[in-house]
Amino acid sequence: MMKTLSPIDTKNQQINVKPEIELLLRCVRTSPNDSTIERIKALVQEDIDWEYLIQTAYRNGVIPLLHWSLSKICPQSVPATFQQQLQYDQYVRTQRSLILTNKLLKLLELFEANNIPVIPFKGPILAISAYGDIARRDFYDLDILVRKQDFLKTKELLADQGYQPYSNSNEKEATYLSSLKPEQQKAYLQSHWELHLVDERDRVTVDLHHGILPKQFSFLFDTEWIWEDAQLKPFANKKVLHFALEDLILILCSQGAKDCWLQMNRICDIAQLIRTSDEIDWERVCERAAKLRMTRILLLGLLLTHNLLEVELPKTILQQIQASPLLESLASQIYIQLFTQTNNSLQDYKIKSFFFHLRLIEHPLDKVWYCFEHLIVPTIADQVFLPLPKHLSFLYYLLRPIRLIRTYLLPLVAPRSS
Repeated sequence: MMKTLSPIDTKNQQINVKPEIELLLRCVRTSPNDSTIERIKALVQEDIDWEYLIQTAYRNGVIPLLHWSLSKICPQSVPATFQQQLQYDQYVRTQRSLILTNKLLKLLELFEANNIPVIPFKGPILAISAYGDIARRDFYDLDILVRKQDFLKTKELLADQGYQPYSNSNEKEATYLSSLKPEQQKAYLQSHWELHLVDERDRVTVDLHHGILPKQFSFLFDTEWIWEDAQLKPFANKKVLHFALEDLILILCSQGAKDCWLQMNRICDIAQLIRTSDEIDWERVCERAAKLRMTRILLLGLLLTHNLLEVELPKTILQQIQASPLLESLASQIYIQLFTQTNNSLQDYKIKSFFFHLRLIEHPLDKVWYCFEHLIVPTIADQVFLPLPKHLSFLYYLLRPIRLIRTYLLPLVAPRSS
């Protein structure tokens, strides 16, 4: 029997979803009201495809929230096999989260002893500040922001503790990063905003940042505004620098936009922060977004929380959202992406994300800068692909577009011509 698609009412549209998706959307709220609880109880009585539900939750990074809601509201309705799987996975995640939290505390002591100001973010910090429990938010690494002038010092300090650079792309790039001389490292910093470091002994990864977004998003590359607003707050019997709440909402929206909102966990983070915060200075949030030329990025993130998780927003923000057909178009694209399992290649994702970012960027000059940085400015991948002596390094500006054509365009054309 074909399942009925349930409509989720929003201010502007209805989003028709499978019962499994509606159940997931209702379970990722940590403070469900009576009507949500009753709807969850009704949905689990339907012919739920539990394997599909759990796989979708994993893919969206919200499996802890699904497990928490089901275990609190209707544990007897979950088939025993899937209940055991969720319980075991939750145990493993909690142990990993405790290990990472303990590692973060030790690193914070190390930085303090060496007079390096840091702002830890995402990971256990966000889990505690938004959800009140490190077990309710999945995380696999530690993100730490330092000032640009402290970046190399912090990297060397971590190297002394056994952390070595690695690349998300391949081993050659990791080797290249490890071999950079001090002057080359400084040059690397001019165009890179983070460095991935891993301690192979316990497989703990630290993402060391001196920026929040890549330089291609030029309006967010400078982070001094973040340091000016940062506040000391308690964390595990320590006082730790945190992003100001209004800045954190902007940062989470920008992080989601960077990754094209591939996972629902980013939306849940923003929704949870808004729901658990008594006072948000929305005027300040909007003014900061306008100054940084990221109003569109902010509004898209807020629209997703409003439509998918029924987060209440100020009337002025809803009016701005409703005045932009582009936001609704982007949101519709994201809904399909979140709830449809596709096998897009890395090349497909890169191309789609390029055009997605272009649509999000507001200022024409920022669009030009984004294209220049992506299509012309050389990267480490170019240098690994063809090592050149320093006096020929200008040739990388020619090599970069050639490599992009070879990597992304030719595979699209080749099948048609064969």
